This record gives sequence, structure tokens and C-alpha cells, in this order.
Amino acid sequence: MEKHQAQPVEIQILAYAPTEFFHCQHCELVWQQVGIGDRFRAERRSSGLLPPDLAAQYTEISDWAGDAFAHSDGRLIIKAVDVVSLEGVWKALRHRVRRFPAFLFDDGERVVGFDRARLDAALARRLGSTTEEKEAV
Repeated sequence: MEKHQAQPVEIQILAYAPTEFFHCQHCELVWQQVGIGDRFRAERRSSGLLPPDLAAQYTEISDWAGDAFAHSDGRLIIKAVDVVSLEGVWKALRHRVRRFPAFLFDDGERVVGFDRARLDAALARRLGSTTEEKEAV
């Protein structure tokens, strides 16, 4: 009996995310050699780059993503995209998203805003189809 390999589900999360600032490759090399690159980024992280409400939302999204991945049997690919990055602006325009966070599923479905029940249901529909296929065989 041939085993059917399930297709992974991909979700792109467009959200305001804490970012670290990097310099040109040459400067980064020098900063690493003199030992200040990591310290500089640690200071940026600890300085609270996000307001408290966005930091709480980012934590909530991260918790959901971790739970979703843990229950996906390794079939979930999650990509977080900072909406203020060039990639984030492009994806927001391309998918006509004006509010964040936004969750873009690989089949075109969008969930705008963090709604754990809607996200869980959308993910279960995609992951559950393989379970139903296995039971039918």
C-alpha cells in the first residue's frame, strides 16, 4: 500500500513585529569583530521597540502559531512578515489588506484581525482533509 504524503499548509502572518536593525555586510563584520554587534541588537530588543498593546498582540500571535504548529504533525509552514518592511508593504498591497494582523493562507483565504477561533477553524479545514482521506482508504 502506497503512503500518501500530505501537502503542507502555508500561512503568512502580516503583523507589526519587533525588528532588529542591521547595517551593511562590511560594517556588520567589523562590528562583530570588535564585539559590539550583538550588544547593540540586545539593547534595541530591550528598549521596547513596540508599544505595549502591539507587544501583547505579537505575543498572542506567537503563542497561537506555536500551538498550531504543535498540532499540525509537521504539515504547517508559518512565515511572519513585518508589515513595515518592503515585503510587508508589497504583500499588504497585493492582498488588499489594510488592517493588521492578517493571516494569508496558501489557498487565498484571508483572516484579518486576530480571531483564534476563526484561525483554528480555517486551519482545521485544511489539516482535517488529509485525516478524512486516510479514514476513507
